[in-house]
Amino acid sequence: MKGERGIALITTLLLGLIAVSLIGVLLYILTAGTRISGVEKRYSIALEAAKGASEYVIQLILSGNLTCGGGGACGPDNNVIDLGPYSNLQGFNITARYLGEISRFGVYVYSIRVTAESPATGERAVIDFVYRVQ
Repeated sequence: MKGERGIALITTLLLGLIAVSLIGVLLYILTAGTRISGVEKRYSIALEAAKGASEYVIQLILSGNLTCGGGGACGPDNNVIDLGPYSNLQGFNITARYLGEISRFGVYVYSIRVTAESPATGERAVIDFVYRVQ
Protein backbone atom coordinates (compact mmCIF):
# COMPACT_ATOMS: atom_id res chain seq x y z
CA MET A 1 0.00 0.00 0.00
CA LYS A 2 2.78 2.45 0.89
CA GLY A 3 4.61 1.67 -2.35
CA GLU A 4 1.53 2.51 -4.38
CA ARG A 5 1.19 5.89 -2.66
CA GLY A 6 4.83 6.69 -3.43
CA ILE A 7 4.40 5.85 -7.11
CA ALA A 8 1.20 7.92 -7.26
CA LEU A 9 3.01 10.88 -5.69
CA ILE A 10 5.95 10.65 -8.11
CA THR A 11 3.57 10.30 -11.08
CA THR A 12 1.55 13.33 -9.94
CA LEU A 13 4.72 15.42 -9.45
CA LEU A 14 6.05 14.46 -12.90
CA LEU A 15 2.75 15.30 -14.58
CA GLY A 16 2.68 18.63 -12.73
CA LEU A 17 6.26 19.39 -13.86
CA ILE A 18 5.37 18.56 -17.46
CA ALA A 19 2.28 20.81 -17.31
CA VAL A 20 4.25 23.74 -15.85
CA SER A 21 6.94 23.26 -18.52
CA LEU A 22 4.36 23.33 -21.32
CA ILE A 23 2.81 26.51 -19.91
CA GLY A 24 6.26 28.11 -19.74
CA VAL A 25 7.02 27.18 -23.35
CA LEU A 26 3.67 28.59 -24.52
CA LEU A 27 4.26 31.88 -22.70
CA TYR A 28 7.74 32.14 -24.22
CA ILE A 29 6.38 31.56 -27.73
CA LEU A 30 3.68 34.20 -27.24
CA THR A 31 6.09 36.87 -25.95
CA ALA A 32 8.66 36.08 -28.66
CA GLY A 33 5.96 36.46 -31.33
CA THR A 34 4.90 39.81 -29.89
CA ARG A 35 8.51 41.00 -29.79
CA ILE A 36 9.13 39.96 -33.41
CA SER A 37 5.92 41.69 -34.48
CA GLY A 38 7.09 44.94 -32.82
CA VAL A 39 10.48 44.76 -34.52
CA GLU A 40 8.81 44.19 -37.89
CA LYS A 41 6.49 47.16 -37.36
CA ARG A 42 9.35 49.51 -36.40
CA TYR A 43 11.38 48.37 -39.42
CA SER A 44 8.39 48.90 -41.68
CA ILE A 45 8.03 52.49 -40.41
CA ALA A 46 11.77 53.10 -40.93
CA LEU A 47 11.54 51.72 -44.46
CA GLU A 48 8.57 53.97 -45.29
CA ALA A 49 10.47 57.01 -43.98
CA ALA A 50 13.47 56.09 -46.17
CA LYS A 51 11.18 55.61 -49.19
CA GLY A 52 9.66 59.05 -48.61
CA ALA A 53 13.09 60.66 -48.48
CA SER A 54 14.06 58.76 -51.65
CA GLU A 55 11.06 60.23 -53.45
CA TYR A 56 12.14 63.70 -52.30
CA VAL A 57 15.69 63.13 -53.60
CA ILE A 58 14.26 62.06 -56.97
CA GLN A 59 12.25 65.30 -57.10
CA LEU A 60 15.44 67.25 -56.36
CA ILE A 61 17.23 65.45 -59.19
CA LEU A 62 14.40 66.07 -61.66
CA SER A 63 14.14 69.76 -60.75
CA GLY A 64 17.92 70.25 -60.96
CA ASN A 65 18.08 71.38 -57.32
CA LEU A 66 20.20 68.55 -55.91
CA THR A 67 22.75 70.08 -53.53
CA CYS A 68 25.11 68.64 -50.96
CA GLY A 69 26.81 69.94 -47.83
CA GLY A 70 24.76 73.11 -47.38
CA GLY A 71 24.18 74.18 -50.97
CA GLY A 72 27.28 73.05 -52.85
CA ALA A 73 27.66 70.70 -55.76
CA CYS A 74 27.61 67.00 -54.95
CA GLY A 75 30.85 65.08 -55.36
CA PRO A 76 33.13 62.52 -53.72
CA ASP A 77 34.23 64.89 -50.95
CA ASN A 78 30.84 66.59 -50.54
CA ASN A 79 28.33 63.74 -50.63
CA VAL A 80 25.69 64.42 -47.92
CA ILE A 81 22.56 65.53 -49.77
CA ASP A 82 20.64 68.50 -48.35
CA LEU A 83 17.23 67.16 -47.34
CA GLY A 84 15.84 70.23 -45.56
CA PRO A 85 12.65 69.33 -43.68
CA TYR A 86 12.94 65.70 -44.79
CA SER A 87 16.00 65.10 -42.59
CA ASN A 88 13.66 64.04 -39.77
CA LEU A 89 10.54 62.01 -40.61
CA GLN A 90 8.31 60.23 -38.07
CA GLY A 91 11.05 60.38 -35.42
CA PHE A 92 13.70 58.96 -37.76
CA ASN A 93 16.91 60.77 -38.66
CA ILE A 94 17.22 60.61 -42.43
CA THR A 95 20.49 60.95 -44.30
CA ALA A 96 21.02 60.71 -48.04
CA ARG A 97 24.42 60.26 -49.64
CA TYR A 98 25.39 60.96 -53.21
CA LEU A 99 27.40 57.90 -54.28
CA GLY A 100 28.19 58.98 -57.81
CA GLU A 101 26.98 59.96 -61.24
CA ILE A 102 27.61 58.72 -64.75
CA SER A 103 26.74 60.80 -67.80
CA ARG A 104 26.88 59.53 -71.36
CA PHE A 105 25.18 60.86 -74.47
CA GLY A 106 22.80 63.12 -72.56
CA VAL A 107 21.78 60.40 -70.09
CA TYR A 108 22.61 60.89 -66.42
CA VAL A 109 22.60 58.03 -63.93
CA TYR A 110 22.69 58.95 -60.23
CA SER A 111 23.53 56.55 -57.42
CA ILE A 112 22.05 57.43 -54.00
CA ARG A 113 21.94 55.82 -50.54
CA VAL A 114 19.18 56.85 -48.11
CA THR A 115 19.34 55.80 -44.45
CA ALA A 116 16.54 56.17 -41.89
CA GLU A 117 17.57 55.55 -38.28
CA SER A 118 15.63 55.87 -35.04
CA PRO A 119 17.69 57.35 -32.20
CA ALA A 120 15.26 55.85 -29.67
CA THR A 121 15.26 52.21 -30.79
CA GLY A 122 18.26 51.95 -33.12
CA GLU A 123 15.98 50.60 -35.86
CA ARG A 124 17.48 51.33 -39.27
CA ALA A 125 16.53 50.95 -42.92
CA VAL A 126 18.88 51.59 -45.84
CA ILE A 127 17.83 52.06 -49.46
CA ASP A 128 20.37 52.16 -52.29
CA PHE A 129 18.99 53.17 -55.64
CA VAL A 130 20.07 54.23 -59.09
CA TYR A 131 18.06 56.84 -60.96
CA ARG A 132 18.36 57.54 -64.68
CA VAL A 133 17.49 60.91 -66.21
CA GLN A 134 17.46 61.64 -69.95
